[in-house]
Amino acid sequence: MTIKQLPQALRAILARTDAPAPESKAGSGSMEIRAAADNTTELLIYGSIGDSWWEETVTARGVVDQLAAVKSARLLVRINSYGGSVTDGIAIYNALRARSAAGVTVDVEIDGIAASIASLIAMAGDTVTMPDNALMMLHAPWGVAAGNSAEIREYADVLDTYGKAMATSYAAKTGKPASEFEAMWSSGKDHWYTAADAVDAGLADKAIVAAEPSEDAEPVDANAAALQRLIARAPQKIAAQVRGLLHPSDTSTPATAALPVTTSSSAAAEASPLAESSTPQEPTMPQANATPAADVTAASRQAATDAVAAIRNRNADIKAMAEPHFNNPAVRAYYDDVVASADPDVSAGDVGAQILAILAKDATPAAGNARVVAGEDDRDKNRAAMATAIDSRIGVVQADGSNPYRGHTLAEIARACAERAGVNTRGMDRMDIVGSAFTHSTSDFPLLMGNVAQKALRRGYEEAAETFPLFTRPVSLTDFKPTTLAGLGRFSDLDVVREGGEFKYGTFNEAGSALKLVTYGKMFSITRQAVINDDLNALADVPRKMGQAAKRTLGNAVFSILTSNPTMADGVALFHATHNNLVGTGSLISTTSVDGMRVLMALQKDSDGNTVYVPLKYLVVPVTQAGLARTVLESQFEVSATKNNTTPNIVRNSFEIIEDPRLDAHSLTAWYGIADPAMYDGIAVGYLDGKQEPYLESKQGWNVDGTEWKVRLDAAAAAVDHIALAKNPGA
Repeated sequence: MTIKQLPQALRAILARTDAPAPESKAGSGSMEIRAAADNTTELLIYGSIGDSWWEETVTARGVVDQLAAVKSARLLVRINSYGGSVTDGIAIYNALRARSAAGVTVDVEIDGIAASIASLIAMAGDTVTMPDNALMMLHAPWGVAAGNSAEIREYADVLDTYGKAMATSYAAKTGKPASEFEAMWSSGKDHWYTAADAVDAGLADKAIVAAEPSEDAEPVDANAAALQRLIARAPQKIAAQVRGLLHPSDTSTPATAALPVTTSSSAAAEASPLAESSTPQEPTMPQANATPAADVTAASRQAATDAVAAIRNRNADIKAMAEPHFNNPAVRAYYDDVVASADPDVSAGDVGAQILAILAKDATPAAGNARVVAGEDDRDKNRAAMATAIDSRIGVVQADGSNPYRGHTLAEIARACAERAGVNTRGMDRMDIVGSAFTHSTSDFPLLMGNVAQKALRRGYEEAAETFPLFTRPVSLTDFKPTTLAGLGRFSDLDVVREGGEFKYGTFNEAGSALKLVTYGKMFSITRQAVINDDLNALADVPRKMGQAAKRTLGNAVFSILTSNPTMADGVALFHATHNNLVGTGSLISTTSVDGMRVLMALQKDSDGNTVYVPLKYLVVPVTQAGLARTVLESQFEVSATKNNTTPNIVRNSFEIIEDPRLDAHSLTAWYGIADPAMYDGIAVGYLDGKQEPYLESKQGWNVDGTEWKVRLDAAAAAVDHIALAKNPGA
């Protein structure tokens, strides 16, 4: 039976009972609170914790709202959840502990699983009971972040802060130190507990044997049970009508004997569409072709069960789409109308399209563009203020008047770091104070110095006047083994594949040199004496100049490929007549010679003899030839040995010029043509894990009285494909 075939009375009941009550629009998700015997109230926490777009959930707001009306002396919390939002879970835990503090006995039973933040909620119980087949799982909080590297590192610190907060709740229940749980978080693993394991760990108080099914117990019809629960939530008059639909031939016993019903509130009865009619019509059943009563009853039950499943699935899909936008009154009103009408012709897709149309009227999301992010703690703000104050004295930024460390010397900042770490500096001389700031385990001073030095190192690397990034391609390497750079270079031409023919594998050319990372590095130190002398040069200028040196060193490696003419993997020199990239008779830079190099590159051929069009992008020249190259680039008329003001310059503005003095040291006349590295792989520069800048490593100095810093850059350069490069030896 489809939804459309379901009798109107039953459709109305299911629609109304699936919809949230008007007074609980916040929604409590997969949660139920109900009275039990012996002055006890049961709170069921089933499903995910916190708001979710995709499923029903248990929110902290829903739990708190429901608990507000509970007056029982005992609260039994039953949990079956894989976890969810940390903040909602902590709030639920605190709400339950507040009940316990107010004299209410809070008992927790884990019906199936209490994982992640759900296990923290379980810690709120005065007693925690687990059947022997239930499970508990603890792990560190996790999340998703986006941003630059500094923001990602800060987010990791935020997660650690959440982990510390969570550890206190487990520690309060088990009596173990919070640090023990923080150590568990640092492993990054999920920690699973059976009931017995949880008791041994102090996470649970009692493990019980799961109830065995009775041999005399009758099997339970899950669909029928679900239908009974729905009817139990309906007004009495409507419930009686539905029982008549399900039991058309049962006249010997009252309808209430067939399906037990709890009485709904009068407000709910008034809200029912059928209750609004003053003369509700009793449903009638077809009498033709009489069927035995038992068969009619079975068919009616099956039809109703199928209809229940269909309409509940539809309503669940509709609710999943609409609930995130319930704070929009128009969306909420539309949702209520759709669910109440139970119109089978309205699909979940129709509802989704209408909701989008409603939201589009305001041109903004229903919840606005706000987002919640964790803020910096006091230690982060203090360290940032110190770094800004130092950068201000260096001249990189401007510290405003609200910065408490503005104008402080390095020694004064060292004292502040030592005192914030708990060091009593009274009576200590400056040397000891600075030493404490360097060596105390919780002092921010070494990290602060490292941050300032790292920024100076990066600044020097970025401002170095190096041109090699323009005509080389950066690649990421994972280790220091020789790499053949699979995927770079040229791929073989595609074959014609006739109908039913075989596709063949293509290959990359293997003429390039292997790329093997090397480590470039130097050391420098920041001594106590430098801090006391307020030597900003040691903190800013030294790492800045080392950054410049690192990039210069890598530039040396790149230009040495052009000047040393290395042997490629095919056994032929990079620039060679065999590679068709070496001008046989050198010449000065002129309109004719530049055009000749353009033609030489454009007529390159691959190993199969096919022409590969390689446009000239850069003219790389010695500094002594740069002026002539610019004349050729910009002149309106041809530039040659004899001045000619009538012939057009056919290479005007067709290339870019790169000059470098390292070429002068090798040859004052040789010059080179290079293709666009975005299109053709000429020279590649490999970096370990793609990190294209040097970085610092530090340790407390043993040979020096302070901190030693090691500057590292793991990189290497190699020629990949000769067709992207050409050489004119000059005249």
